[in-house]
Amino acid sequence: MPQIINIKESEYKKMTAEKLRAKYLKKTPKGYSKSEIQSMPDDYLLEMAYFLSEGSEHSHSNKEPDVIYNIIRDNPNEFWEEMEKHNLSF
Repeated sequence: MPQIINIKESEYKKMTAEKLRAKYLKKTPKGYSKSEIQSMPDDYLLEMAYFLSEGSEHSHSNKEPDVIYNIIRDNPNEFWEEMEKHNLSF
């Protein structure tokens, strides 16, 4: 049974970006230099990883994960503010 961890969205992004940065510094993706990976903002690194993994077998694994992260928004009202901004409601 996987361990469930509650974590703030910003902390999860930072943790994930650090892991990806270490991974990509060991094996730099084609078209990037190590200095680019080191200086890349976390959000850009996360987006790059998403597009590099698209269609890979790892993104659709049937194996049960060891850890499940329950992401908690840093600002709980952010969702509703976004809905109001776009005139959407439930």
